[in-house]
Amino acid sequence: MGYQELIVNNLDRILDFWLLLNDKGKIIHCSEMIYRHLGYSEADIIDQPFQVLFPADDPGSSDYLYQLLFDSHSGSVVNQKTQIKQKNDVIIDIELSLYQLDNSQKLILIVFHNITEVVEIRKKVKSNIETLSQEFNLFDNRTIYESIQDFIDTILVSITAGQGLRFNRAFLFLVDSEEGILKGIQAIGPGSSEEAGMIYGTFNSAPKTLSKMIQYYKNTIGGNSSVNNILRGVQINLSDYQNILIKSLSSQNYILINDEYPLVNEPSVIWLRQLFQVHECAIIPMLWHGRSTGVIVVDNQVTRSRITTHDIKGITRYVETATNALESEKLMISLDKSINQVKQANLKIRESQEILIQREKLAVMGEMVAHMAHEVRGPLATIGGYASRVFKQMDHADTHYDSLSRIVETVRTLELVVNDILMQSLPKQDVSKRCDCTKAINKVLSMLEDEIHLRKVSVSLNIQGDLPEINIKEHHLFEIVNNLVRNALESIENDGLLLVLASSISNRVVITIQDTGPGIPAEIKDKIFSPFFTTKKDGTGLGLVVVKNLVEQYNGSIEVRTLLNKGTTFIISFPVEPEGVTHDG
Repeated sequence: MGYQELIVNNLDRILDFWLLLNDKGKIIHCSEMIYRHLGYSEADIIDQPFQVLFPADDPGSSDYLYQLLFDSHSGSVVNQKTQIKQKNDVIIDIELSLYQLDNSQKLILIVFHNITEVVEIRKKVKSNIETLSQEFNLFDNRTIYESIQDFIDTILVSITAGQGLRFNRAFLFLVDSEEGILKGIQAIGPGSSEEAGMIYGTFNSAPKTLSKMIQYYKNTIGGNSSVNNILRGVQINLSDYQNILIKSLSSQNYILINDEYPLVNEPSVIWLRQLFQVHECAIIPMLWHGRSTGVIVVDNQVTRSRITTHDIKGITRYVETATNALESEKLMISLDKSINQVKQANLKIRESQEILIQREKLAVMGEMVAHMAHEVRGPLATIGGYASRVFKQMDHADTHYDSLSRIVETVRTLELVVNDILMQSLPKQDVSKRCDCTKAINKVLSMLEDEIHLRKVSVSLNIQGDLPEINIKEHHLFEIVNNLVRNALESIENDGLLLVLASSISNRVVITIQDTGPGIPAEIKDKIFSPFFTTKKDGTGLGLVVVKNLVEQYNGSIEVRTLLNKGTTFIISFPVEPEGVTHDG
């Protein structure tokens, strides 16, 4: 039995898709599966050149076999990605391996792996994925590197650990499309002989499972090992096609660098070997849906063991899996980020809609309030007029003198409030902007005296004796304190404590109103100053809005402190300014 016959009889037992070529590159034998799967007859391909299987419009098909032989290491090339066509011109993705058989006839064995039919739907899916990649900036988002650190650590440890592929060192480069560079990202392995002794000296005590080995690496070596200094600052322009790393990236084929490599004396090859201080290393491109996303460089700098065809086959398959996992994680992160951006945009739209609705409500409410203020103004003026005339005729000793005095003062304050609503000003001499805080606070507490007694609330009033005046209209401060004290009384309900303090601190007058009510729940605390937000059955949701606007109108500040079942404290403060300094209000 001749050599060819021996080969042919045995190949079908161990391989499914194979071709046997002669020294001229012509097909002399092939497996039955080739005929069956590709649809060719024996007459179609036997004695035909190898490129007969390639698409007619493939410009590289004429010298593809020559390139494979050129790139072969020890007479073999493994896991090369390419495309061939069926008899019906449907394109098929394949991986192939080439082996130069050691015989006088110089036969070449081609083995196909991972055959996948590329129909139109797959092209469309690939196109959609590429579109998504561009929309979500999968390859341009620098912040992604940080969020996928666990994936990077896992990939590099798996390549170098004894439980993994057992290379001494691994170097990761990723494409940065935005800057148009191939960028050094991370490395693992010893950077010097001393460090090698330290690392390999701990192997006996190292974990035996890969997952524990990854954690062991993070805890003992981490990203600060000296080998990472080799990559720091390494950036190569993607347009530098003379660089050996870019050659592997653009050709999407692995390259084995050693003394037997035909282009070993090229400048970029010399640079790479000097950079890593090695004679032999392998460059493995990272491919994702036909797109080059980076390269991984591996070597055995410490053990000096040769990189075999078996090693190349293992690392190329692993890098393919690792790249899919890495890029899928990028996709998930980017999709999650985009979904969050959409959610935020929708939230802003809803907030804008709510603001518009509130403004419309506020406009309607403003018209109603103005109408009511106009209707109230007449009767209020009548009450004030009669009360003033009666009050002027009373003697200080009269038992109703103090009560009628409060009525006159309260009516005067309410008239000022109504004038504000109707945007009508009293003569300037009648409205002072220098306010005695003590007087305004006492006026509020006097007006609410009956309600305080009815609710059985104890009031603790502590006002500094020499409290300076502040630049605010008295009826505006009355409104502020009145709203806050009323809210406090309504929250206390019965048998509680109301604390009112006023003091001068660092050139500011600080007024504190504290109650022993139920407090404000955390989920609504940020909403209490929003128009129309109220927890009261008969509330308008405008009281605290008025308070906040008036405080800010006079350059003041307002702070809320609250504890559930403990109570709420409102702290307002106003600057103390020299005489003559006023604010338009």
